[in-house]
Amino acid sequence: MAEALNPLDLLVKSQQVALKLTTDVLRTVRDTAVTGVTQPDELAKQVGELAGAVAGMATAVTGIAGATAQPLQDFIVRQRELADTVHTLAEAQAELAGVVAKLAERHADAVSALEKVTAPVFAIVGAEPTPPKTRAAKKTAAAGKGAAVPPAK
Repeated sequence: MAEALNPLDLLVKSQQVALKLTTDVLRTVRDTAVTGVTQPDELAKQVGELAGAVAGMATAVTGIAGATAQPLQDFIVRQRELADTVHTLAEAQAELAGVVAKLAERHADAVSALEKVTAPVFAIVGAEPTPPKTRAAKKTAAAGKGAAVPPAK
């Protein structure tokens, strides 16, 4: 089974072929100039060969362009796929953030209900409320101070 060539190997091979063709064309041009003076009938033959070499060089240039364009196009496609994947991840994280925010809201409601139920008991026994340690809890406690039942004295 034939192995697929690495795009870089393909590029190097294409450049080697193009370099060989260019060398052949330059050699043929030099030989044509010499032959045109000494052997006019050979000149016609060499001009035909030169045309064939130029056509071969055009094919090699197309091969080089294909060898470099395809990996670049593949890279761009993979980057688009990565961008789409990251976007999907961002949407999932936003959805998860909404779920966690709702959970936090429900937990805060449960704590508020528990505070309302236990406040009279704590007031009767004279227990001092424990100050909150988190920033959000401190804000909630400060906002709810007026609503809490003060301890009995």
